[in-house]
Amino acid sequence: MIESAITGHVMLATEYSGQSANTPPKRSAVPLHETWDLSKLFLDFDHWEKAFAELPTLAALKLHVSQNYGGKLSQSPEIIVRVFQDRNTLRERLLNLYVYAGLRNAEDVGNAESTAAQARIQAKFSELMAPYAFVEPELLQIKNLKQWASQKPLSKHAYEIEELIREQKHVLQQNEETLLAQLAPIFDQFSSIHSKWNNVDLKFADAEDSQGKKHTLSHGRYSLLTSSKDRTLRKSAYETLHNEIVKQRNTISANFYARLLSGTLVAKARHYDGFRHSQLSPDNIPLAVYDNLIADVRANLSSLHKSMELRQKVLGIEKVEGYDRRVSLSNEEHQQIFTFEEARELVLAALEPLGTEYIEIAKRGLGEQRWVDYAENLGKRSGAFSWGTYSSNPIIHMTWTGTLDNVFTLAHELGHSMHSYFSNQTQPFHLASYTIFVAEVASTLVEGLLAQFLLKKFQGTPAVKNVLSHQIEAFEGTVLRQVLFATFERDASQKVDEGMPMGPDELDALFMNLNQEWYGGTPHPLVRHEWMRIPHFYSTFYVYKYATSYCASQSLLQNLNADPVSAQQKIMNLLKAGGSQAPLQILNEAGVDFMTPYPVRNAFSLYEASILACERSFLG
Repeated sequence: MIESAITGHVMLATEYSGQSANTPPKRSAVPLHETWDLSKLFLDFDHWEKAFAELPTLAALKLHVSQNYGGKLSQSPEIIVRVFQDRNTLRERLLNLYVYAGLRNAEDVGNAESTAAQARIQAKFSELMAPYAFVEPELLQIKNLKQWASQKPLSKHAYEIEELIREQKHVLQQNEETLLAQLAPIFDQFSSIHSKWNNVDLKFADAEDSQGKKHTLSHGRYSLLTSSKDRTLRKSAYETLHNEIVKQRNTISANFYARLLSGTLVAKARHYDGFRHSQLSPDNIPLAVYDNLIADVRANLSSLHKSMELRQKVLGIEKVEGYDRRVSLSNEEHQQIFTFEEARELVLAALEPLGTEYIEIAKRGLGEQRWVDYAENLGKRSGAFSWGTYSSNPIIHMTWTGTLDNVFTLAHELGHSMHSYFSNQTQPFHLASYTIFVAEVASTLVEGLLAQFLLKKFQGTPAVKNVLSHQIEAFEGTVLRQVLFATFERDASQKVDEGMPMGPDELDALFMNLNQEWYGGTPHPLVRHEWMRIPHFYSTFYVYKYATSYCASQSLLQNLNADPVSAQQKIMNLLKAGGSQAPLQILNEAGVDFMTPYPVRNAFSLYEASILACERSFLG
């Protein structure tokens, strides 16, 4: 996952030395080398406070903008360039403050200092961007704007002006844009409420294995426990977690409904055809790309059912439940555990097809530059992400438990971070930020390279079974499961667009029915509540991009194997493009065309091949 801001050569099985059976340590007790280095942003909160205090006051900013730019943009292209530069300079300062506060809060979501700082900069961000809300409406009144944008000095902003003109009918009047900018912090609260509940308020009882041994259950350890060979432990972890979250189903349902409703209302105000349209249109992604993805997955669900039958036979169980889908199909008695250092060497070795420049930068980032915070500590935000700013090095957040999944997560987030690195080094600030639609291609490509490397390195050894199993799980988790989520989002938001209420019963039923369609049979009763704990639903219409990106990266990996020199150059061009072109165009130039069904159907062909390889490996 890549976080948006407003707007591990030899595989060793080692014993994990962390706190896997005990309470995680406090943040202050974590070794320095397991944490990230944020000094390129700020040294500490005292440094942050000084920078915060140096921000302009709202009154002074309003006066500056009014005197220099308000009502004057039509006078010359030079004035437009200056207002863009002023706004971007301020935005960069605000982003540094915002991201630092967010990263420090991710270290410990319950920390009062970082929580307060995050709230303050979030409000300040919206407050200080509001005086610039007139810019787009005023620009659109300039009759020769397009001609100006084709010439210096405005030509360096040509793409963003072209995009503004494309979205012209969705830009409101100045006072309306100002109001929406001021309301932005309120709309962000739905995600904040879910995060506080999910990461701070939720407390779980211990899970219990088949020997009666207790295991601490947390979001960070849920994946580890549900990957266990002990089915009793998997079931206990699954049921313990979901029996706890269901206690707040009315509150979380109301929060999610409010998120959808606010999105619908803003979409209508901006003259979009619904909430989903308002989220896809700014990236110039046709709704057909989303709908065709769902249709293609639904047409190929027989492949998933075949995989579930394989899993049932290999695991020797009567029925595959939700807590059985993460466990490796490998029949090893104990799953392999990796230190972070071992995982780092594996990932770096797998990057060889991307060239020495890529590898050397990644090596420094995973080493002395400390891009990665992988410690486990009390209050740490669940999940993994890559973040950072134009001014800082990339930053990776994850919790290390030593599983093979962790190794692939490190590869995934490194892919994001390297994308950010090359984009920031190549593009100016206003074109450096790439869309999520492209971002997940860079991350899943590195995952694909790692899987390919491991299969070759360990050919003929038992370790191959773990990787084959992971490949199936990766496709099912990144394509099939995310498209299930995407369908849930689409259908729920459409009902809200149409004025229908979506309470806990309606949301539960929708999610339950989709799980039954996807996986077949009668799902575990607690499946209906699983949607409640998915934080990605608050990054609305985000999850489908995992699926399209995975399919795109599979095509790029095939191209890289077939024509290494040409494909490597195209991939590097993609990484360096930032947001300088429409995402579909960037992918098209890299060799992937999502206006055709090929990327998705090709990915399903590879998935079928993986299932056959697993059948041969596991069943003989």
